[in-house]
Amino acid sequence: MRYETIRRIGRGGMGVVDLGRDPDGREVALKRLSLHGTPEELEQARQRIRREAEVLRQLDHPALVRLLDVVDDGDDLVLVMAYLPGGNLSQRIAETGPMRPNEIRALADRLLDGLTAAHRQGIVHRDIKPANVLFDADGKAALADFGAAIHRDATLGLTGSEIVVGTPGFMAPEQARGETATAASDIFSLGATVNFAATGTGPFGTADPRVLMMRAASGRVEKVPKTVPADLRRRLEWMLDRDPERRPTAAEARGGPAGTHPRTAARTVVRPGRRRGVAAAVAVSVLAAGAVLAVATGGDGNGGRLSALPGTQPRPHATTTTTEACVPLRYLPCGGTKAPNSDGHRCRRGFDDYDRDRANGCEAAPDPYTATTAIEDRLAANLVPRDDIDSYRLPVEDKLQLLCDGSVHVTLTAPEGVSEKLTVLRNGEVEGTAVSGDGAAATVSISDPGCGSDDSGTLRVRVESVGSDRTDHRYVLTRSGSF
Repeated sequence: MRYETIRRIGRGGMGVVDLGRDPDGREVALKRLSLHGTPEELEQARQRIRREAEVLRQLDHPALVRLLDVVDDGDDLVLVMAYLPGGNLSQRIAETGPMRPNEIRALADRLLDGLTAAHRQGIVHRDIKPANVLFDADGKAALADFGAAIHRDATLGLTGSEIVVGTPGFMAPEQARGETATAASDIFSLGATVNFAATGTGPFGTADPRVLMMRAASGRVEKVPKTVPADLRRRLEWMLDRDPERRPTAAEARGGPAGTHPRTAARTVVRPGRRRGVAAAVAVSVLAAGAVLAVATGGDGNGGRLSALPGTQPRPHATTTTTEACVPLRYLPCGGTKAPNSDGHRCRRGFDDYDRDRANGCEAAPDPYTATTAIEDRLAANLVPRDDIDSYRLPVEDKLQLLCDGSVHVTLTAPEGVSEKLTVLRNGEVEGTAVSGDGAAATVSISDPGCGSDDSGTLRVRVESVGSDRTDHRYVLTRSGSF
């Protein structure tokens, strides 16, 4: 291996972390992953790690610890990351006590900026905690250890055993119940981490990890103490809402010129129950599951990860009313009228509530196109509802090309503020992908598969959201060329 090892700086269930030096003399963190299993399982794990590593290497933000390289070192894989020598947040609070309000605001803003960048790439961290907030030599914080991160497209076709990833004292309620971790889960965990910076404790208090897991699964979040300034308290309470749908996005929680100003108005409490989900991951893939070793030494004081508690259910929200005959619904307040495009309980099929303003109901309306729609020259459509994946036909002619250089080009331009992915398929097989973000165009080009044959036919084009941000503004698809 071309990286020199200096000394060991950490150890965990999935491997060890060494301080190293690259060929240019710069210090790096070398995270050695110990893989176990059959030859087939090992190969599958290596594929997953490398695929997810390619996604993680795209993250380039000063508030995120960079993944620099992946090295195959015999039976092990080694993740090469930037090294931050300033210790972690857990150590800092243990040594100096809770941070001052201005330090907490700066910490929250910086980490939310980094998390916004990750979420817009479709990456969910899943294990944000004080031990994973590292400081550089100048005292600037960065979110580390995206080893537990999920990228929605990085593990297609690779399945794994059921396992809950996270740390009980900082885990979102839905995550503790075994539901799939989402960007909203990261928001809760970051709020819990900032709360720790402000108070020295997590949102579930201090207890045995199993007790913390039970508290997390039932959503028993302690109130942010009034010793925390009111503006910070409002932001933390919003991020620590036990209902993931009521939490802000990272950009919303950031506020100010770098994000949307947070709303602090009271919200309706009673809502319908939700089905429980199951988080799936593979233990042999550190980048997709399992306990993750922090780059810097030191724990968070709240124990390790635990499996989901069987049979746990979220406690129903309490409500107080002076009129027994009226129970407010999500989109139907007492004494009011049903919000547009809803049935009172939820959005009508095909619509969604992107602005989280219940008064205007489910304002995001779908476009009229279907999977039978053909892309001729230009098409403008949107991704509504939030889990929508648009699919279109792309008829292609095979014209005479003297140089056998025929090709078809498909370009996606996503709206400002969001990222969307373009995929072109032929006979069900992916031919190419590209991601458009913040209004920048992205193109997939498909070459003529054969010069001497007629390859006319129909390709399939797919457009889907990347990250947690959503908009009902329209993206634009254009096509050109032929085989």
